[in-house]
Amino acid sequence: MDYWKLFLGFLRIGLLGYGGGPTMIPLIHAEAVKKYGWITDDEFADVLAMGNALPGPIATKLAAYIGFKIAGWAGAAAALAAVVLPTAVVMV
Repeated sequence: MDYWKLFLGFLRIGLLGYGGGPTMIPLIHAEAVKKYGWITDDEFADVLAMGNALPGPIATKLAAYIGFKIAGWAGAAAALAAVVLPTAVVMV
């Protein structure tokens, strides 16, 4: 698996998702389903429902799940870091 592609896909989401997790949902769908085909529409709907049922930010849960499904724990770490990194850098 190309971790760099996974990282860049979610980095775009982290950079362009102004307004928090709910605004990132369409961006995640565009990257993960339409552009890269990492998951299907049906699986995205299931993951979104599961993510909404759990506490915490939705964008990080979606990123971690998709990253893990594609490339295991390293993929989850790469996707999660890419989503969180832009906000963390701006805060610092």
